[in-house]
Amino acid sequence: MPVMPVILAGRAWTARSLRNNCLRQHCHALVRTFRRSDLALLKQTCARIFRVLETRSRVFLDIHPSEVAIVAAVVRLGAYADQWLRQPEDWQPNAEEDAPSQWAHFLRHLLAYYPVPRSLDSAWLAKGSLKHFDRDCWCALGYGRSLRMVEGLPSTVTHRVLHLALASGQTTMSKAIWSAQLQCLGGSADLSRVIMASRVICELGYHGFWVRLAAKFVANPDVEASQFTVVANGLTAIRAHRGETHVEELMRLPLRYLVRHCIRFITDLLQTTGHVLTEDQIQLAAQKAELSRLSATHWQPMLGCEPLNAAWRIEELCSMDDLKAEGKSMNHCVEGYAGRCRQGTSAIFSVRRLIADSTGEMRSRSYATIEVHPAQKKIVQIRAYSNRAVNNSTMNLIRSWAGMKGLS
Repeated sequence: MPVMPVILAGRAWTARSLRNNCLRQHCHALVRTFRRSDLALLKQTCARIFRVLETRSRVFLDIHPSEVAIVAAVVRLGAYADQWLRQPEDWQPNAEEDAPSQWAHFLRHLLAYYPVPRSLDSAWLAKGSLKHFDRDCWCALGYGRSLRMVEGLPSTVTHRVLHLALASGQTTMSKAIWSAQLQCLGGSADLSRVIMASRVICELGYHGFWVRLAAKFVANPDVEASQFTVVANGLTAIRAHRGETHVEELMRLPLRYLVRHCIRFITDLLQTTGHVLTEDQIQLAAQKAELSRLSATHWQPMLGCEPLNAAWRIEELCSMDDLKAEGKSMNHCVEGYAGRCRQGTSAIFSVRRLIADSTGEMRSRSYATIEVHPAQKKIVQIRAYSNRAVNNSTMNLIRSWAGMKGLS
């Protein structure tokens, strides 16, 4: 009997009875998601989807929620029930396909008469309101309608840009449109990289304005591409303080003068709040969006590294690189926990042993990965290679460490 409809119905269920870890974690996510009272009206619709996916496919068995948040995606599918072309119960998956392919096929069963680039399936993972621009675009493509009919698509996006966008392989429509737009403008690789990492990707409503700015940089290759972020953030601040008319006047300036004006404005703005910075520091402040992304790749440790004896230690993983290396070494999905670590809702530790290699050099090898809930000081899960259970000797080391650190 499928367990997910049981959970939605509010009946009792036992997590320990589910031997598949992915399904068990999806069920926990399901419980957390439907605590929201505003989703009560979607329960019945979503229950139909959960029943079909759980009983007919491997979607919940092979895809971990840290890799793809299927439960949240199903809620969004339920919100688009008025646009379903077929019913969930009529879906029959190909048993030979892997779980991601079955999920992609299910989306197209519900909402597509026409092909939709698979790269755009991330629209159903986009956070925010249930009705979303990327999801509206996905449905329009599936229906065979023009994207011009989608609310929020700027009129300044040309037919050629839209055509190239659908073949770009980008994961969101905003990124796809800008990738195609930069291809049409003919900018350098450095300029394209800077623009794709800037605020303009998230401000499709100002598409026409940002295209004009990008064109100025393309026409002035002697100006460093990195200055685009400075100017974009500077003009946004100027618009907020002095209005749209002043911004339009500045856009008529030669690019070099525009860059200087933006730096001067940011300098004055910072000095009024008591900052005294060099020009290099001002440029870094103007590029704070990029700095924020860099700082998000590291986070503060909860406990740090703890040597247990001469050979063993338990080391806290406090960066994206650490999590990637651990996931690769242990063949599991710990990299997907980076968001929780940044928010402080999880802390990840690796149980490691120093072993001499063939040359006699001591190298560190991971034997287990531990997730700790910092607020509760509780060990949530322990996984060995490929999410297997750890052996008794490693578990004894972890119990000893947990006792020293006051972890339950």
